[in-house]
Amino acid sequence: MSVRRGLVAQALESFQGLAAAINELTEEEVLACLELEAASLRRLSVIDRLISRAVRLRELSYVAYLKEKFHGTHPEDHHPR
Repeated sequence: MSVRRGLVAQALESFQGLAAAINELTEEEVLACLELEAASLRRLSVIDRLISRAVRLRELSYVAYLKEKFHGTHPEDHHPR
């Protein structure tokens, strides 16, 4: 998968840009943002927010994997009882 450079640029432009773009970023894009932001040794608050998003994306994919494995269904098909 490729990184959408425009979205990454928006996310790193300002904290407001990050807030507007973060829910649209893929895990790969979040990691690209982290690499760029950490290399510049800049805003720790942005790095922390990106780390939180990366963790959440990984959590969501792991939950989907476990539900499919143990429920035998896709996550969209599972309805809580």
